[in-house]
Formats: sequence, C-alpha cells, structure tokens
Amino acid sequence: MHGLSGESGMNGSAPGPRPAGHPACVPSDPVQFVLVPVVYCLVLCVGLPGNLAALLVFLQSGKVRKAIRIYLINLTLADILFNLTLPLWIPYYLAGGHWLLSEAACRLAGAAYYLATYSAITFMALISFNRFCAVRAGRRELPLTGRRGAALACAAAWLLGLGCAVPTLATQQTFPARAGATACFEQHGRQRAYAYATVGFFAVAFLVVLGAYASVARALSAPAAASPGSHRQQARAMVLGMLLVFAVCVAPYHLTLAPWVGSQPPVPRCGPPGALDVLHALSVALLSLNSCLDPVVYCFSIQRFRHDLGRALRKIGRCLPLSPPAPAGPVPGARAASLASS
Repeated sequence: MHGLSGESGMNGSAPGPRPAGHPACVPSDPVQFVLVPVVYCLVLCVGLPGNLAALLVFLQSGKVRKAIRIYLINLTLADILFNLTLPLWIPYYLAGGHWLLSEAACRLAGAAYYLATYSAITFMALISFNRFCAVRAGRRELPLTGRRGAALACAAAWLLGLGCAVPTLATQQTFPARAGATACFEQHGRQRAYAYATVGFFAVAFLVVLGAYASVARALSAPAAASPGSHRQQARAMVLGMLLVFAVCVAPYHLTLAPWVGSQPPVPRCGPPGALDVLHALSVALLSLNSCLDPVVYCFSIQRFRHDLGRALRKIGRCLPLSPPAPAGPVPGARAASLASS
C-alpha cells in the first residue's frame, strides 16, 4: 500500500527495482489492485459529502465556544483531507501500482496521507478523553476541556501529524517497480523503525480511547448514576463510537503492519502475494473506512447533530434550483391581494 501506512509493492512484494520485463512482476493481486481502489471510490463518494455536511453543521452556529466542538471540527478536517488524497491513489492502484504523476505529487500525496491518518487518530483520542472528563470531572474545567486548551491540543495534533509526514516530503518516494512502471510511497523496507513507531503511537491512542470508555461506562453504571442525564449518555455513545472505529478500521492495519514489514525480504520478490500481504491489503481498505464512519458516529451520539444536519440540508435544498417554476398565469387571489395592498 502507501509506504509504511500503505499496501505492499507489486504483488505484495517489497518495493524497489525489479528486473525489466520480468514476467512474474506483472501485478496480479486482486485484493490490492481491485478491492482497495473499489473501497477507496466508495469512501470518496460517501465520506467526502458526509464530512463536508458535518463540517457545515459544526460551523453553522457561528462562534465555536465548546472544546468538544473544536475537536470535532478538527477531526472532520482530517477526514476531509484524507478523502481528498483518494483521487490520487485510485488511478495508481487501478493501473496496477503505476504512478502516473510527478515525484513531487507522490511526496505530497504520501505526506497528506500520513498527516490525515495520524492527526485523525489523535483527535479521536482527544475526543474520548474530553468525554471522559465531561462525565467524571463534572463542571470542573481541566486543561484539555477548555476552549484554549482544546485549541492548543489540536495544534499539537496537527504538528504531530506533520512530523509523521516530514520524512515523506524529504526523501525520494518514486522508484522503478517493473518494466515501464513506477511505484510511489512504498519505502517500508527502508524505514522499519518508523513503521514500528507508528504502531506504538496507535497503541497509546487506542489505550486512551479504551480507558475512557471503560471509565465512562463504569461511572454511568454505578448505583448513584441510575438515571444519568442525556449529555452523559451521549458522551458514552460517542466514546463507544470512537472505540468501534478504532477496533474495526484502525486496529487491523496496525496489528498487521509490524509482522508484515518484518516479513519483507531484502531482495524484492515477484511471486504471488502471501497471506500477510493479503491481510495487510485488506487492513488498508478497512483503514480508509475510518473517514466515512465518523459522521455516522456523530449522528448516533449527538442528538443536536441530527437536528442541525436536517436544518442544514433543508437550507441547501432551498438554495438549489430544484423546485418547479411558478406558473406563468396569475395566481388565484393575487389580483385581489394586489388591489388590497394598493
């Protein structure tokens, strides 16, 4: 996939030069070159409109005052950035892993992929921690639950994601893969320590989300909280949604990344993909679903979001030229009304 956070090279092999015209190097991996681009197309068609609608909902009420809304806006921006990288990767995989654009475009696409993925993971952890504080800390304002603290935390999250992307911008990312083909963002064999660091980062974020949900669920199941308020129930629903997104979309990729990177040989193979290659490609497809599931989490965990979304969609509908044109003739009663107004 893409570099450390992506699919394997041709047929699941490690990246790098291959013998020109080698017949076994012709890509034949249906998971990587058929399933992944199909899922990417689905994520682009569903995730981009969904996240744009969510961003409109979060911004339509004017000034952003609450920390949780700051976190949600930044998560939505990260998802939109991820969606915008997909039009670059879809042709790449449909072409059998052949990059058709420039070296600079490959670097930017890879950097944006890293920035969006790991910033989103950080924002999901921050949102879960914020909801934990809302339930356990009551009205006490902690450093990450205030507006200023949330803004600083989001800035730090973007800087962290940018730090993950800098190596991609600073090093060459395109290499000959087979006769007449160019691989992009597939340097995993050269940066194994970096791959292992991303796995460790995911583990920390996942433990934060898991711990937040366990603590919130325990607090709401205590006898003293037999009838928790709706905001506390929504807090539990949101953390549960983030936990499910982590478990279904983010965890499989990072659980297979370390063994997959460790299994790559120093000399590129051109044979059919192995079991780890197939699992890794499947996990890449699941990872991309993260960006289109977040708006679903908002709908089920934020009651106000559903109301605001419906209102925003009605406003958009009134702006679109879809309503039937008014009849050319006079409307009954219009003349009488005109006379009365005169």
